[in-house]
Amino acid sequence: MATFEIKTKRAINLQGEYVDAGLSVQISSMFSNPFDEVDKIHKAFKRIHGIDLKPEGYLSLGYLEYNLIN
Repeated sequence: MATFEIKTKRAINLQGEYVDAGLSVQISSMFSNPFDEVDKIHKAFKRIHGIDLKPEGYLSLGYLEYNLIN
């Protein structure tokens, strides 16, 4: 199982709150692309930072980037 770091590429305005570039979470995935499990990314940002990227459409490679950690 691989561990990925998912980060925001640039600053975004999320429902009136400023989210800076580089805000990150870590997830584990059986897939080589963590965006095959986008729900895990959504839940991690919500659990760790309390932000919901899904309604605004920010759960994509246009706004997020990932790096393989392990």
